[in-house]
Amino acid sequence: MRSLNILIAEDDVQNQAMLKLILTRRGHQVKSVWNGLQALEAVKKENFDLVLMDVQMPEMDGLEATRQIRKWEKNIHRLPIVLLTAAVPIKIGETYKNAGADTYLAKPFDVKRLELVISVIASDVPNSSPETSIYNMDGTIDNLSAIDEQDGLERFDGDVKMYCETLSEFINGIPARVDHLQQAFDARQWKSISLQAHNLKGVSANFGACFLSVLAYRLDEYSSQQAQEKTLNTLQEIVQHLPTLNETAGKIIIKFNR
Repeated sequence: MRSLNILIAEDDVQNQAMLKLILTRRGHQVKSVWNGLQALEAVKKENFDLVLMDVQMPEMDGLEATRQIRKWEKNIHRLPIVLLTAAVPIKIGETYKNAGADTYLAKPFDVKRLELVISVIASDVPNSSPETSIYNMDGTIDNLSAIDEQDGLERFDGDVKMYCETLSEFINGIPARVDHLQQAFDARQWKSISLQAHNLKGVSANFGACFLSVLAYRLDEYSSQQAQEKTLNTLQEIVQHLPTLNETAGKIIIKFNR
């Protein structure tokens, strides 16, 4: 497989770190930006073989950035664009295709799926069809673990040090995330809640924090519906889950650092 020059457009620091780790280990050159506007400018200035574009980003989201890139290309050259998403709308493939994307990757990331997409791009073989992930919004989640460390490690390509370091950063940053969510709820800023929950859903799943990821999924859905009581109850569930999450993460980090 040839080495690719890849642009990552992703506004979450942990997701960026994980993607960089996976890609650079496989010999690819990687540049990263934080939003769709920066991605558009980067594409205009530098030749990339592939763009991994998060859908939910500030300033300009991934869908609009993809549309703008296609408009700028004027059908002279088509840069492969893969959208990254934690959303699961019914017509997700059609929605992203209409925006100009070649395919998409569901969050939490499947490393093998990512490798497949890159190998397709590197080999100039037509794209395979996209895949998505499924969450059970209304069913019981009592049997989900606080953190499935093996699942998380797989997404970090088995790099224990990187996994523990970024897991620690993620856990330490959760209180601030919850505070921002609470402030948004108090102000009834439904779009802000949905965007924050959407991000939390994908990031937590990448670490194997299954229980939190599903709660964040519910929070995203309920806030999108402006369901006040359900949104508040789910936010309170997240707060109640934090001690268990912190304890589990601490044990994992101690175990791997022995």
